[in-house]
Amino acid sequence: MNLAPLQQWFDKLAPRERWMVMAGALFTLVALIFVLGIRPLYQARDAAAERVAEQRRLLDDIEQVAQRFGPQSGPAVQAQSSGESVIVLVDRSTRERGLSSYLKRNQPEGNGGVRLRLENAPFDELLLWISDVQSGQGLAAVSASFDPTGEPGRVNANLVLSPVGR
Repeated sequence: MNLAPLQQWFDKLAPRERWMVMAGALFTLVALIFVLGIRPLYQARDAAAERVAEQRRLLDDIEQVAQRFGPQSGPAVQAQSSGESVIVLVDRSTRERGLSSYLKRNQPEGNGGVRLRLENAPFDELLLWISDVQSGQGLAAVSASFDPTGEPGRVNANLVLSPVGR
């Protein structure tokens, strides 16, 4: 790039005009640095701060709901007082929920628990069933693993359920 014509034009300017051109160039340079460099950083910081504030509000809401419902210790007493074994509870509740055809293995696990294997089960129904046995039967999912099947919305699941408080 040949800057000779630009240099000649600049040299022909009066000293006062040269100062004005240099001040304009300096102002343009500072404005570009601000617009292209500093301003996006401030905008990103503000957006991140807003996301953090939103997550904090969500956490506060969740904590209020948790305090309103309190600890979930009541169902454990209910399950233990019914006198049914965990295997019988699981068998009955899977039949009620329509999941018994997916239950392939149901074997006792130490401390009164049960190990389950469900194959090609509908994921949404399975989660609702787990929620039901935790809240209504006093069982807790000690461990759970879910593997997708080839069919959307279906999973193979390995679960270990145990009575709460044991």
